[in-house]
Amino acid sequence: METTVSKLNIDIKQRLKGITDYESIQINEKLGELLDSYDLPEKAKLACLTIDTSMKHLDDISNSGLSKHSILVGDLLSAHFYTILAEINDPTYQLAMSKAIVEVSELKSSLHQHVLTDDEASNAIFKVETLFPYITLSHFCDEENANRIYEFLYDDVHDYYPSYLKNYNKERIDHIMQDIKQTLDKRRGN
Repeated sequence: METTVSKLNIDIKQRLKGITDYESIQINEKLGELLDSYDLPEKAKLACLTIDTSMKHLDDISNSGLSKHSILVGDLLSAHFYTILAEINDPTYQLAMSKAIVEVSELKSSLHQHVLTDDEASNAIFKVETLFPYITLSHFCDEENANRIYEFLYDDVHDYYPSYLKNYNKERIDHIMQDIKQTLDKRRGN
């Protein structure tokens, strides 16, 4: 069985045919695994993974100084997402995902500007990392447990430092990530 990650890799190769000068594209394989574990429309899985990949790729450009060609790649991935979204032809899902893109961008901007308290930053990171799969899973198969999504994707949060937190020092990131873990433990009753 072909996975959502392998389908996206094929799509990326097709979209980037003839473009040779760009940094590698990191696809969240755990997100692909999560999406593949549910009975979802293939296009919905691909849309969710594509927008996640596009936004993280664009984050890496602004935070890691990747080449200007990589901006084009991020934009092509974003356009691919909207093509898939149109093919799904589900206005409710389309609207939810479009609003989520705006919300995630605003949260990342607040994180970049260091205007959030640690508690607000914890909530923002949690939402940034779960919103796309949460909307996809809740829309197509009634999975409404964002905690479970986060735990699956980031089972060891201390090893995960998203590029949009590059300007935070290690101690603050560790504190925020520990905050997320404690919040999840409380919600589970641990």
